Amino acid sequence: MTRSIYSLLALLVCTASFLAFAQDKKPDPAKAARLKPGEFPAAGSGKYLSGELVVIDPVNRRGGIRLDGDEGGRYHAGPLHYFAMLPCGMARLHGAPAELRDIPLGTHVHGYFHLPPAGEEKTIPKQSEKHEIAENHALSIEDDFSYYQRRGQSWKVVAIDLKKGKLDVAPDGKTVKDGISGKHTFDIDNVTRVWKGRTLVDLDEVAAGAIVQLNLAWCQGSEHKEFSVSDLWLDEAARKHATEQQRRRHVRYQRQRWVPAVIDHVELFDFGGAVITVTLFGGMDRSLYDDMKATRETGFWVAAADRTLRTWFHRADRKVGKVLEWKESADPPPGSSGIQVRMRFAEVLEGYRPGRCVRIKCDRWAFVTMPPEERLKSPDDLKRAATLTLP
Repeated sequence: MTRSIYSLLALLVCTASFLAFAQDKKPDPAKAARLKPGEFPAAGSGKYLSGELVVIDPVNRRGGIRLDGDEGGRYHAGPLHYFAMLPCGMARLHGAPAELRDIPLGTHVHGYFHLPPAGEEKTIPKQSEKHEIAENHALSIEDDFSYYQRRGQSWKVVAIDLKKGKLDVAPDGKTVKDGISGKHTFDIDNVTRVWKGRTLVDLDEVAAGAIVQLNLAWCQGSEHKEFSVSDLWLDEAARKHATEQQRRRHVRYQRQRWVPAVIDHVELFDFGGAVITVTLFGGMDRSLYDDMKATRETGFWVAAADRTLRTWFHRADRKVGKVLEWKESADPPPGSSGIQVRMRFAEVLEGYRPGRCVRIKCDRWAFVTMPPEERLKSPDDLKRAATLTLP
């Protein structure tokens, strides 16, 4: 009996030691769950990062951010945080959907990042083990204007000192979970663009008590999370004008390149053709989805796309699908529009496979030939596009 008690005690000690070891050991990012091709991220997932956008590859939707602060000596010694946009990932500028190419270099941005999807682990080359951040595929990239406004936070001007070049602000409205949520002092000077209505005005128009939105940029104290103000929107008219201008740019871009989607399911016929189900990516202006819904009776033109959303010669390399079903979900996951479309094709393309991306055109949009550098023209182009080329 005594021997049994001692054996039980030994077993309990070993179990406790193992549990303590398991709790102390940090999870290996390489073994963490990765998105599968065609899969959308879970709500609330992703690692928040912010910093200055200093490098972009607009054709392949990739870039590099100098992260805020100096954690572990990263500011001077570490590399940029290079990233790729997830196929369903979206940028925002001035409160409207955007492409990376729309965001000026030097803009301070916020994003939520995920591990590379399965099969895309080498898209971003490794730089520094000490400063490596495994989450390098972005679901979202937003300027300060978009990030804070979308979450209900504005800024109230507490004081402005033009001689010292300082602007004191405090949050107004809701408080963000990530980002600057308390009183802060920014650098401001005669390079700052101050918008009132549809015009630029002088700095002396900025007065204590004003409720504003800001876009931030680098200043010499950035390693200590200090920023300068690049743009300041004084009133609602100025903010609405900036948003509407960017919205129009976005709508034109998507009409020309076509709305991106992912293939959910393919039902091949025995003698050619198929029924294909796709989900349209989210984050687009609602007018684009409305155009498609209103013209679905005439069918959609569907071009195969790479995970960078680049197509080949989509004006010609496409097939027409007859819409069999249009479904809309009220609570889609991040990156999804919640719009799922089933289409019947008499012929299919090689790229029509589950998990692959496509771009879709409706009858209201004109055919436009894209610039040659945006198109995939050979297998070598496809191979080069698979990995970010570092500066």
